[in-house]
Amino acid sequence: MILAFVILCLIGVWGARNSDMTKNLLQPRGVRNNNPLNIRIGNNDWQGKASTSNDDEFETFTHSKYGFRAGAKILQNYQTQYGLYTLAEMINRFAPPNENNTKNYAAFVAGEIGVDVNQRVDMQDRHLLARTVHAMSIMEVGRHYTINDAIEGVALV
Repeated sequence: MILAFVILCLIGVWGARNSDMTKNLLQPRGVRNNNPLNIRIGNNDWQGKASTSNDDEFETFTHSKYGFRAGAKILQNYQTQYGLYTLAEMINRFAPPNENNTKNYAAFVAGEIGVDVNQRVDMQDRHLLARTVHAMSIMEVGRHYTINDAIEGVALV
C-alpha cells in the first residue's frame, strides 16, 4: 500500500514537471507548429517561419498569426497566379483528393462562409479571406482558433 502511494506521488511529480510537454504532444500537429492550415514545407521564406523545427513535413511558425498569414497568401496566389476562383478549385489544389476528402472539405468551408462551393469568391476581400482561412483551420486542426486569430493573420498580408 505504501509502495503504491510512493509510486503515485512520483508519477504525479513527474507529470507536473512535464505537463507542458505532455499537453503540447496532445495537441494537433498544426497547433503544435502554429500552422493552423497544415501548410507543407516548400521553398517559401514565410514571414514568421520558425528558425528551428522538429517537423520535416509541415511548416512551423513562431505564432499562429503567421500560419494564418501564409494560408491567406496561398489562397490569394491561387487566384492571381493560377486562376482558381471557386472554393472547389482552390481546395482541390490545397487539399488534393489523393490525401483528403476534398469535396467534403470544400463543402464544409463553403457552408462556414455562406457561399456555394462553385461560386466565384474574391480572396482580396479581407473579411471573406479571414473567414475562409478560419474555416479551413477548423477542417485541418479542429476548433482551436478563433476568427480573431485568423483576422490577425490576414491583417499581415
